[in-house]
Amino acid sequence: MNRNPLIALLAASALALGATACGAGSQGGNGSARTSANELRIGLSFGPSTLDPAKDGGGAPNVMRSLTNESLFHMNADYTASPALVSDYKYVGDGNKVFEFTLKKGIRFTDGSPLNAAAVKTWLDYFAKQPGPFASTLSLASVETKGEYTVRLNLATPSAIVPLLLSQYGNRGALSSPKSVADPASLAKGTYGVGPYVLDAAQSVTGDHYTLVPSKYYHDPSAVRFKKVTVRIISNPSSMLRAFQSKQIDFGNLDSSTAPAAEKAGVKVMHWRSGTVAVTLADRNGTATKPLADVRVRQALNYAVDREPITKAMVGEYGRPTSQYQTEYTDPALDNRYPYDPAKAKALLAQAGFPHGFSMDVVDPGSIIGNWGDPTMQTVAKDWEKIGVHVKVTPATTDFIPQALSKKFAAMQWTPDTSPTAIAYSLLYAPKASMNPFGASNAKIDALYQQGQTEQGDQAANTFRELNSLVTEQAFNVPIYEYHIPWGMNEHITGVKKGSWMVFGADLGWKN
Repeated sequence: MNRNPLIALLAASALALGATACGAGSQGGNGSARTSANELRIGLSFGPSTLDPAKDGGGAPNVMRSLTNESLFHMNADYTASPALVSDYKYVGDGNKVFEFTLKKGIRFTDGSPLNAAAVKTWLDYFAKQPGPFASTLSLASVETKGEYTVRLNLATPSAIVPLLLSQYGNRGALSSPKSVADPASLAKGTYGVGPYVLDAAQSVTGDHYTLVPSKYYHDPSAVRFKKVTVRIISNPSSMLRAFQSKQIDFGNLDSSTAPAAEKAGVKVMHWRSGTVAVTLADRNGTATKPLADVRVRQALNYAVDREPITKAMVGEYGRPTSQYQTEYTDPALDNRYPYDPAKAKALLAQAGFPHGFSMDVVDPGSIIGNWGDPTMQTVAKDWEKIGVHVKVTPATTDFIPQALSKKFAAMQWTPDTSPTAIAYSLLYAPKASMNPFGASNAKIDALYQQGQTEQGDQAANTFRELNSLVTEQAFNVPIYEYHIPWGMNEHITGVKKGSWMVFGADLGWKN
């Protein structure tokens, strides 16, 4: 599997925890209160790394991308997906290896070309070949066209979440036109999707601000609610707060340090579960750090962490302590599976044959999570020191990915978003998972994943829930706290659905 999903996850977590890269976006804009919806003004901590959906990551850029690239399916707050550009869909036969869907008729891309089966095949074939972070989340053997509007996907391996993988999640469903795919360089300079808006390149500066204007070809004129949408990239949390206070933006992301002040200034703030700050015990087979092969040692590391004060210091009310890695299927009873109990941690270490503890090396994102750094791992290391586990923490700068995968570190502290279980498995637990440098495996977890991928509905949910519970019992991770992204908006904004993985700009409306 492509190892790049980490890029998208780190980007999403940097947004959530207050990425404070130097500088701020353009400070222009109308600072007066408005009563009309002529322009929607959005502020984001970071923008797309590229305008090409096949090469970009997830997280905040999806707020903007949904305005220019409507997806085949729409991702719902509960990680299901509903048809958007699709009139009918189904799995063919048993085993979730063939998926077929039919497109709505009369839809065009923003360059005027028609959305048909051939256009979808062109896009999906292109997407699968790009070095994007989500290229390998769906393994396609082939894409067939059946008539003008029906597409059949023949999967190399089963997948229970094809509609989700054809939604905004991961950008695969964010189609671009065949004309743009034929000239890949154009995808980095403009937008060519099926969406209510199109990029006005003349009024945009990459990495600073983007101007979107209505597409004259969009199939649902009622969804074009604004004459213009401007997206400003404001990487400094204090600058984002000032933009809200001076009414220069209508909607955007805040962080735990600025959200309370924004609320005092009259900004409406909504927040919900977004991801988990966790230490992943990568060397759980004990290849380089033998003690980690024993589940009692991994559980001891969990019992030794005092999660509550760490959570309060890092995110305050915008998160909560948790003992389990958050996915769409989690068991609330396991949120406190490992309460703070250093005496029990020491006892488990002694039972495992390490009464005097051991030493291990850990890498954390360092300055990637804001230029102030992230003290979480250093605090966890102090907790572990109390039970005899000596930790050397290496903060990364721009090289976290190769360091985390170098096999020099027994564990890594990072901040993945709340992802579907199937994606979490592909990222962390599969023998060849992108974040599994030592190739650690667990036969029962592997079997549950394979079973869940061939099931649907409640059967799949129950199987994946069992998988997540087993991961918690086996202590593959040391989760610390669940974090929330605070979204700020003025009193006119509508369409924000609490619980969503990400707020999508195309859902936003305006009410006087």
